[in-house]
Amino acid sequence: MIVFRNCAVLLVIASICSFFYGIVHVHVEVEPNACRMTYMFGEPRFARVQFSANTQFPNYGLYYYYEGVRQPLDPLKMRMTGAPVIFVPGNAGSYKQVRSLASVALRKAREHPEAGIHLDYYTIDYDEELSALYGGYMYHQQSFLKHCIRTIASLYRRPSPIVLIGHSMGGKLAQSVLTDAEIGQHINAIISISTPLDQPVLNLDSHLSQFYMETHELLSRTRTATQPSTKTNVCESLHQKPPSEQTMASQVLSAKLDNVLLISTGGGNRDLLVQPGLTTSQFNDLHAMTSAIPRVSLSCDHLSAVWCLQFMQVINRFLFNIAQRRDDGFVIFSSNKQRNMQSAVAHFVKPRTRQQSLTNMHAHTNWHEERRLVINKFFAHGLKSHYYELIGLGRQERYKKLAVEALNVESDENWLFGCEAHKHNETELNYCDKATPLTHLVQRLPNGDSNPRRIAVLDLHNLRKTYAKWTHLLLRLPPSSQLAGYNLDIYDPKDRIVDIRMPRWYAYGRRIAVNETLQGTMHYRLRIADLVEPYQGLRIHIEPQNCLQPNYRVTARLCVPWAAGFERYQTLTSPDQKPGLYINVPTLMPRHYNTTLNPVMLDLYLDPICRYRISYEYSYADALSRIVLEFYGWIPAHLVCVLLIVLRKQLDKFQELGTFKSLRPYIGYLQYTSLYVVTGCRLLRKLILNVKLLPKPEQLDYSINISIIIHCAAIGLSVVAALAVWLSLTIYGNMFHRLALRLTRLSTPSSNIMLSIMTHLPITYGILTIGVALGSCSGLALLLAFVFYFLMLSNSYKDYLEDFLWQKAANLVHMAAGIGSDANSQNQDQPDALANTSEQSLLSSDEDLPAPHPDGQQRQQQLQPASDPAEKELCVGLQNFSFHITLLLMLLTLLLLSTPTSLAWLRSRRHGIVLPDPSLQTSIVALGSLSLLLQLRAPQKLRGYWMLSVVLYLCAGIVLLYCQTSIYRLNYIIAGAFALLAVHQSLERLYQKLRPASV
Repeated sequence: MIVFRNCAVLLVIASICSFFYGIVHVHVEVEPNACRMTYMFGEPRFARVQFSANTQFPNYGLYYYYEGVRQPLDPLKMRMTGAPVIFVPGNAGSYKQVRSLASVALRKAREHPEAGIHLDYYTIDYDEELSALYGGYMYHQQSFLKHCIRTIASLYRRPSPIVLIGHSMGGKLAQSVLTDAEIGQHINAIISISTPLDQPVLNLDSHLSQFYMETHELLSRTRTATQPSTKTNVCESLHQKPPSEQTMASQVLSAKLDNVLLISTGGGNRDLLVQPGLTTSQFNDLHAMTSAIPRVSLSCDHLSAVWCLQFMQVINRFLFNIAQRRDDGFVIFSSNKQRNMQSAVAHFVKPRTRQQSLTNMHAHTNWHEERRLVINKFFAHGLKSHYYELIGLGRQERYKKLAVEALNVESDENWLFGCEAHKHNETELNYCDKATPLTHLVQRLPNGDSNPRRIAVLDLHNLRKTYAKWTHLLLRLPPSSQLAGYNLDIYDPKDRIVDIRMPRWYAYGRRIAVNETLQGTMHYRLRIADLVEPYQGLRIHIEPQNCLQPNYRVTARLCVPWAAGFERYQTLTSPDQKPGLYINVPTLMPRHYNTTLNPVMLDLYLDPICRYRISYEYSYADALSRIVLEFYGWIPAHLVCVLLIVLRKQLDKFQELGTFKSLRPYIGYLQYTSLYVVTGCRLLRKLILNVKLLPKPEQLDYSINISIIIHCAAIGLSVVAALAVWLSLTIYGNMFHRLALRLTRLSTPSSNIMLSIMTHLPITYGILTIGVALGSCSGLALLLAFVFYFLMLSNSYKDYLEDFLWQKAANLVHMAAGIGSDANSQNQDQPDALANTSEQSLLSSDEDLPAPHPDGQQRQQQLQPASDPAEKELCVGLQNFSFHITLLLMLLTLLLLSTPTSLAWLRSRRHGIVLPDPSLQTSIVALGSLSLLLQLRAPQKLRGYWMLSVVLYLCAGIVLLYCQTSIYRLNYIIAGAFALLAVHQSLERLYQKLRPASV
C-alpha cells in the first residue's frame, strides 16, 4: 500500500511538472510573424447608415467605408453600384478592422478601371462586446445583422447578393443567419476568418451553448453536411476535390440555402486563441489554412488575420473574380455556385488552370535530350533564348516516379509539357513540333522569403497509359538574365516511401527513418501511422550530411487524410531552425479509422545539393504544449471535482480543538484519491453509452493521459489556491479588510457592525446577497458574498490563532512555574524530594502527566485533550477552517464563472439594455445554502456523513462526464453541493431536536 501511495504521489508530481512544462513551451511551434502590414493610401472614413434598428439597438451601428473624400457621405442618398460586402467583427472586435480588406479592394479597383468592377464594403459596430464569453450577446448581434442585411439589400435597385466576411465570432454570426430562409436569399457567400464554427472555444454559459445547438439543428435541415468516414482520404490525390464539392456535383442546387458558398479559414499555429480544429465546419464547402493558401503560405495569429496583406489580397482577388458587371453599370456577385466554387478552389487551395490545347514548338537547334536518372543542370548567367530538354518516358519498369523542378521560372510560364518526339532531318536530334502543357501538375511550394519552388512529381506509368503516343516530357526554360536550370530525379517509389509509426509517449530517443539519402534526391514520403490525437507531437529531424553549397532549402508538406483543408507547409534552412518540423493532427481521428491503410502523409521536397539523414522522435515539448492549448478548458471541471473530493474527506474527519492540525486549513488537499474518479468515469461512460438510460456524456474519446495530466494540474492548483487563501487569512486579512472598506465606501464602525451582524445572524448575509443578485446581477452578489465570507473567516481565524497562542504561552508559563517549585523543594528537603520524585514518576506513569505541581497538573489536564475520544472537543462551525476554505474556493469558482455575465451587465447599463443572467438561479441557491450553513454553525459532528460522501462522489463523477467542455454546467453542480450540505445539516439538527420529544 505504501509503494502504491508513493507511486501515486510521484504520478501527481510528474503530471503537474508536465503541465507547467507545456505552459513554458507553448510557443514551441509558433513561427515568426511574416505578415506584411496593409496601408491605406487615403484617410479612412466611415459613414454611418441610419435606419430603424438604431433605436432598438442604440449601442450598435452600421457603417460604409470609403477613403480620400473629405466631405461626409450618406449611403442612403448615394447611387450604390458596387457589389456589397459586409464585415462582421468578432469577440471584442472593432468595426474599424475592415480597413485592411476595404483598402485593398479600393486599390485593386483603381488599378484596373477598365474592368469596371468595384466592391462596396460595409462594417458593423458591435460596441466591442465580448461575444465569445457571454452568449447573450449573440442573439442581439444576430438580430442586428439581419436588419443590416435587409437595409443594405434595399440600397440597390435590383437584387444584389451580399458576401459576408466574419472574423472570430463574427463568422459564427454570419453562418447563423442562414437559418433564416428569408435572409439567406440575400447572401451569396460567407467567408469566416479564424472562427470557431461548430463548437465554441470555451462554453461558459448556457446561452452560448444554446446558440450553437440551435444553429446546428437548423443548418442540418437546410444544408448538406459532410463528415469524414472510415474511407475518407484526402491525401490519395493531389487534386482530389473536397468531399462537399463531390456531393454538390451530384445533385441539383436546392432552395434550402445550399446555394450559399461557405468558406472557412484558419490561422495556423500562430493562432493560440482558436485552435485549427475548431475553424472548420461540417456545413462548409471549402476550408483552408493560411499556411497552405497560395500566395499566402504563412501562419497568422488571431488579430493579424484581419490585416495581413497577403491574406487580404487573396480574399479580394476571389471576390473580384466572382463579381461581374451588368449592362446597367451595377456590379453583382455571380449566383452560379459551381463557378464560384471553382474560383474559391483556385484562390484558396490550388490554381487548376488545366490547359488541354496543344502548343506549337519551333524546330530550333537548341534541343537536347537527357537520359540520366538524376541530373542538376544550371546556367549561372541565364539564357539568351529558350532552352529545350527532352526526357524520355521509356524507362525500366521499376522507375515509376519522376520529380522535376525548374529554377527561377515565372508562375504563369508553361515550362513542362508532354509530347511525341520526332527526329530532325538535318540535325538528327529529337524534337517536338506540338506539345501539351502540364502546368496543372506543377506544385507551387512555399520557399520562405525566396521565390516559391515549382516542382512536379509525375507517375511515368500513368502518363504512358493515359497518353499512349507520348514518348517524352519536355522542359522549356525561358530566356532569363539570372540563374536558370532544373533538377531531375527519376526513381523507384518503393525506395522513397518510408512507413513509420508514432512512438509511444514512454519511448525516448531518436529513431532513424532514412540513414542517408543519395545525392540528387528530391522527394521522400513518410507515411505515419498511429498519429490519431491532436495532442500527439512528432518531431522530424532532417540533417544535411554532405552539401555542395552552404545554403539549402527543404520544403515539407503535411496532409491529414481525414481532415480536408488542413494541409501545412514548412520550409527548413538549417538543422537547428526554430521552430523545428513538428507533426500533429488538427482533429481527432474518426472512430474505426485505420491509419495503417490511410496514414498521415509527410512529403519532403529536398534540395538535391545535399545528402540528408532523416530521423524522428516523440516530442514531449510539442505534446505537452498541445495539451495546454487544446485542453486548458477542462481545468475548471477537474478543479471542481478535486474540491468535491476534498470536501468529502474533510467531512469524514474533524480536527481536535487546540491542536496544530487545526491551524492548517489546507488539510485534505494533499491527496491523490480523486484520480480514482478519473479512471472510474472512463468505465462509467462506456456503461452509460451501452445502457442508454442516462443522458449521453460528452463525446471525449481522448487518451486517459490527457485527463490525468489535467486532473493533476487541478490538484496542484487546488493546493496553491488553499495555501494562498491561508496566507491571505493569516497575513493579509487586515489589508483586504481596508480594501473592502474603500471599495464599499463604508466606515470602519459600520463595517464592524455589519460583520458582527452577519457573523451572529448569517441569515441576513443571504438576504442581502440574494437581494443584490435580483436587483443587479449574480456576479456582483457573488463578489459581495465572497468578500464578506472571506472577512468572516479572517476574523475568526485571527481570533482562534490568538487564543491558541495565548494557551500555548500560558502552558509554557505554568510548566516553568511548576519546574521552579520542584527545584525549591529539592533544595529545602532532599529526602522529601526523593520521595516526591518517586511518587511523581509513579503518577506520571499511571496518568501520563509531566508535572507534579497540583496547579500545573490541573492546567495540563485542561489544555491537553482528554484520553477518551468521546470527550474530545472538535473544530466545528467557523473553527473548521479547512471545510470553510473549500466552500470559499467553490464560491470563488462560481464567481469566476459568472464574470462574463457581470461584465456584460456593467456594459449594458450604459444603454439601458436588459440582458439575461444565466447564473441567477444557481447563484441564489448557492447564496441561500451558504447563509443557512453559517446560521447552523456548520459543520457539526452529525450522522449521515457517509451518505453525503457517496453523493459528493457522484457529483464529482458527473462533473467529469458532463462538464469538461460544457463549463456552464459547473454552476449547477456547485450550487447542488451547497444545497446538499445545507439540507443535510438542517435535517440532522432537526432530527436531534425532535428525537428526545419522540422518546
